[in-house]
Amino acid sequence: MIKKITLIYFLIFSYSLMESEEVYGLKNIYEVKIELSGSDKTSIEEGMREALQKLMIKITGSTDVALSSKLNKLYRNPEKYINQYKLKVIDEVINANFFFEGNKIRNFLSNNQLPLWLLKESIVMVYIPCELESSVNLLESFGREKCNALKGDLSSLSEKRVVELAYPILDFKDLNYLDSLSSISYSAFMNKTIKRYSLENWIVCFIRDDFGVILEKAGCISSVSNRAANLDQTFDNLINSINSRNSLIVNKKERTKNKVSIEGIFDYFTLEKVTEELRSQIIVTELNLDSINKASIEFELSTYGSVEDLKNLLDINSNFIQLEDSSENRLIYKYVEI
Repeated sequence: MIKKITLIYFLIFSYSLMESEEVYGLKNIYEVKIELSGSDKTSIEEGMREALQKLMIKITGSTDVALSSKLNKLYRNPEKYINQYKLKVIDEVINANFFFEGNKIRNFLSNNQLPLWLLKESIVMVYIPCELESSVNLLESFGREKCNALKGDLSSLSEKRVVELAYPILDFKDLNYLDSLSSISYSAFMNKTIKRYSLENWIVCFIRDDFGVILEKAGCISSVSNRAANLDQTFDNLINSINSRNSLIVNKKERTKNKVSIEGIFDYFTLEKVTEELRSQIIVTELNLDSINKASIEFELSTYGSVEDLKNLLDINSNFIQLEDSSENRLIYKYVEI
């Protein structure tokens, strides 16, 4: 019972964390920690480039985009996007904390038609069969070590890709699904299970092959591919696919004017906050207050891209709740103080 309550709490915690954190792609400052090979200028510059490459995976949401030739100019001059860095020596290991300016990096992405990832965090359900074996003492010590190492690798990858991992409770209902569906395929089991937790994406990783022999490297399948591959490849392909559905490419060649009506503004202080929130959206180029009435305040916004791009940005802002009578001709939101 304790285990079940703990895992239920973990799932609830995942959702609360997702709600509380700001959108990663819209931060003002990004701090990236890197271990350096030395304290000389060349080593520091190499560290800057490595830090920037790690950051671009998170900001664009894609390992493929981070390797794009369109980013070569960015990687050649990483110091241009850093406002400060700090060096620390711990047990003769040199670590650097680089602080990158979010606005400068987003401008580079928009100027080069590259995507900006707009989710706070993705949640992926994980099932590792060896964990169940380990819990009922079916694993020998070497298998248990491999299983623990697999969990550690998954945790490291989730941090690298800004992903929250959730595990099924494996209560009576989950185990019934497992017994009846895993013989058909683990995909069938996971597709059934994630519906119970209101999730969309999953990954299953094995330490054994079909003959029960322990693999040198874990093999995994996911909600976007039933073809087993190594953990890194499967995880990156899954997260790239998830993030591609939640990314914005700012098209500076397209400009639109949009009417936005905001309800829930009852004093000047709130009006200032709402105005600043709207003005700070990365595609907004101009904002004018159009009209004021008792129920709402009308704004006219000039933006890059389409009205759909503006809608997507406002929808991920937890202060704005889109109302039912909203349309492309007139976006209507209620402002809620968080």
